[in-house]
Amino acid sequence: MFRVVTFLLLIALLSSCQTSQPLFSKLDNLVLNDSLSLQLMKTVEPVLKSGDKITMSIWNHDDLSIGSVNSVYTSNKSTGKWLQLDDEGKVNLPKIGRTKITGLTVKEANYFLEQAYASILKDPIINIRVLNHFVTVLGEVNHPGRYSLDNETVSIVEILGEAKGLTAYSKNEAIELIRIVEGQSIKWQMNLTDLASLPSQNIILQPDDIIHVGATGAKANDRNLGKASLITSIVTGVAVIISVFVK
Repeated sequence: MFRVVTFLLLIALLSSCQTSQPLFSKLDNLVLNDSLSLQLMKTVEPVLKSGDKITMSIWNHDDLSIGSVNSVYTSNKSTGKWLQLDDEGKVNLPKIGRTKITGLTVKEANYFLEQAYASILKDPIINIRVLNHFVTVLGEVNHPGRYSLDNETVSIVEILGEAKGLTAYSKNEAIELIRIVEGQSIKWQMNLTDLASLPSQNIILQPDDIIHVGATGAKANDRNLGKASLITSIVTGVAVIISVFVK
């Protein structure tokens, strides 16, 4: 019986030591054409689209502001003080009513609304903030999760800093950016060990980008060693129990 139990435990050990499939591995062989590569590398300010959630601040006019960022009335998505662009790309704004702003960047929307409000306010200063522009950081970082872009220009290195840096198992020579370009999922690799190429590889992020930091083989080895140690302890325990009953 001891041999049967030992055999079953060894099978469990071998099956538990199998390496899991790397995340996004099926994108490995995708070749970028010149058009996709250029779109990936260039800095493009996102445009407003239907479904976006925004706040609007008008300086010194908190009564007209929605989720003001200029005073003690600062708010965000969780407070409910925001507006959502409808299917027609319009938003219902105080005093000026339904206004279409889709297709504009945040800077363009600020200028457009300043012109619209100029008919009722003297030299208005408007600040639009988009609340639902996020990037996702996965893998070997200390704090994986979703991070808001907050209208800011954020690079890969900066977002890794927001995620509290890389773990001891991170594969620093293959930091992956996954982005949808022209309806295709594409993957770009960045080598953080090559300082000379850092300026050209440190891409500015876009909403819905995914950053994935893979693990080195050392993590899988350490995990398997931990499992092997656990199962060895179990086998030893079972052997002791069996030896007691066999006597």
